[in-house]
Amino acid sequence: MTNTLLTISNLDISLPEGSERSLAVENLCVDLAPGETLCIVGESGSGKSLTARALMGLLPAPHVRVSKGSINFCGEDLIQASERRLREIRGSEISMIFQEPMTALNPVMTIGTQIDEIFRYHVAMPAKERRQRAIQLLEDVQLPDPEKIVSAYPHELSGGQRQRAMIAMA
Repeated sequence: MTNTLLTISNLDISLPEGSERSLAVENLCVDLAPGETLCIVGESGSGKSLTARALMGLLPAPHVRVSKGSINFCGEDLIQASERRLREIRGSEISMIFQEPMTALNPVMTIGTQIDEIFRYHVAMPAKERRQRAIQLLEDVQLPDPEKIVSAYPHELSGGQRQRAMIAMA
């Protein structure tokens, strides 16, 4: 494949000693070009979330770790990347939408504040423009009354609305 955005080669993710099995993921290979979508489907416990966490440098080390293989994103080896570099990439270039948004959203911050936090970290943009962009993102994921939702707390939204807010944040 030419013009590859993401290449995962021979990836093994090791589980802690004493686990039911030694590897959560074994010999995973993926090539993804710009504009392509990858869906990872599998049974509970099959390694889907750990694969995504490995990609973002979020494995619960030292117990769960990449024990073999490589993850290259835009030609950069993410396994060797510094924590600082991974923080730069997370949210601006690679995002993960968690299955249960209530555990991923901060319960004491409004949805708008949480979206704004991403903009403040990754984009140089005035506060008023960031708020308008947050409202637009909520509108883009077809949330009703985005002006109201931007000021809402996670517990004030339905499960589906929280999931769409997470998609807007990604």
